[in-house]
Formats: sequence, C-alpha cells, structure tokens
Amino acid sequence: MKKLFFAAGCAAIVGCAGPAAKSPAASPAPPPPRRQAVINETRRYALGKVPDQDRERAFQELLDSAQAQAAKKHAGDKPMEIGFSYSLTPKGAVYSFSEVEVSCLIQASYAAGPGNELCADFFRVIDSRLKKIAAQ
Repeated sequence: MKKLFFAAGCAAIVGCAGPAAKSPAASPAPPPPRRQAVINETRRYALGKVPDQDRERAFQELLDSAQAQAAKKHAGDKPMEIGFSYSLTPKGAVYSFSEVEVSCLIQASYAAGPGNELCADFFRVIDSRLKKIAAQ
C-alpha cells in the first residue's frame, strides 16, 4: 500500500511540475542578421502644443506619402526587397504628439549605401512638406 501511495505522490508531483519547455524547433527562428531591420536614421519633429487631429492625420499621410515616394525611387516595384519602413514614437511630455520621433528602418543588408540615400530622401520629403502641415 505504501508503494501505491508513493507512486501516486510521484505522479502528482510530476504532473504539477508545469508545462514542458518548448523545443527549439517549435519557436520561430530569428531572421538572419542581414535580413533584420535596423534603425538607419532618427529625427524629431514638433507638431504643436495643442492637440489637433487634422494635423496628426495630415502628418501621418505625409509619412505614408514620403515612404511610398522614397521606396519607389530606390526599389521601383519591389519595395519589400529592401525592407524599408518607418516607426513613429510620441515624445511629448503633456500632449504626447506635440513632439514625435520618426525612425527610418531598413534591412541590415541595405543599411550602409542604399539605405542612407533612401532614408535621406524619405526625410527630405518630410522636411519639405512639414511647413505646410504646421501652418494649418
């Protein structure tokens, strides 16, 4: 009888040990280092101290337009091959979108030469059109 209780106790302990660890094959592998996205350049923009949804929407449309324009110039019809994108991070203290940080993201293999030119064109479009948005 003692052996039966001992076996049942061991089974209970093993059963309550928690979920089994995932095998390495079950989790997705990270992309190869040259295919990972890297931040190529970051800039901050002041959008105004007072919340304005129209200005925020116009700025978002400006970012999308600048991304499309720069991608078309540097990648033609295959922008996904260079892995070009951007990130937008609010940085304002009281009104979070009073100041934003825009980062140009590019695939690591393109980051040095073509990535620098692409990000420069991306920010050039933003800089040239931002005054119109700020004046609204």
